[in-house]
Amino acid sequence: MTDIGVFGSVFDPPTLGHLDVLEQAAEHFDHIILVPSAAHAFSKQPLPFEQRLSLLWCFAKSITLPGCTLEVSEIENTLLNQQPEKPVYTFDVLVALEATHPDANLSFIRGPDNAAPETWQRFYRYAEIETRWALFTANERVRARSSQVRQLLQDTALDDNNDLRELNALVPPEVRDQILVHGLYRTSRQ
Repeated sequence: MTDIGVFGSVFDPPTLGHLDVLEQAAEHFDHIILVPSAAHAFSKQPLPFEQRLSLLWCFAKSITLPGCTLEVSEIENTLLNQQPEKPVYTFDVLVALEATHPDANLSFIRGPDNAAPETWQRFYRYAEIETRWALFTANERVRARSSQVRQLLQDTALDDNNDLRELNALVPPEVRDQILVHGLYRTSRQ
């Protein structure tokens, strides 16, 4: 039976922190499915889904995880489009992926930010997720948050080497290049 980890995030943008979670999880799974959020669960306004998906594809293509394959899934966006008036929760995504992978052991991968009780307990049906699927919780070894990237890009002109070094410490080169080429995160959003 294949062991599959499901790692959902807003990926706004994908960071070296996300990469570290994947590197920790890869030791435990044959396959990891990356699921970008179609809409933010806690009312933040991320980049449009298609832009985040494009960044995630660049991110995923740049990663090699020995013994583990990686997939980017649009399942959450598909579920949202089927019922646009209803929010899509992690629970719904796991149920849908379980249906498409009936012969797999499905687990939910969460970063340390979502594992904090004050955040985790806000997840819809979190207690049922805990009993129905295994959880893999990564340790925070690399402190690189998407919010840091957005703040840096809004606050600086990125016109000197220090600014670029700071950005390089937060995101992989492929993601950095896409952000800079397309001028992403240069204006304020919530």
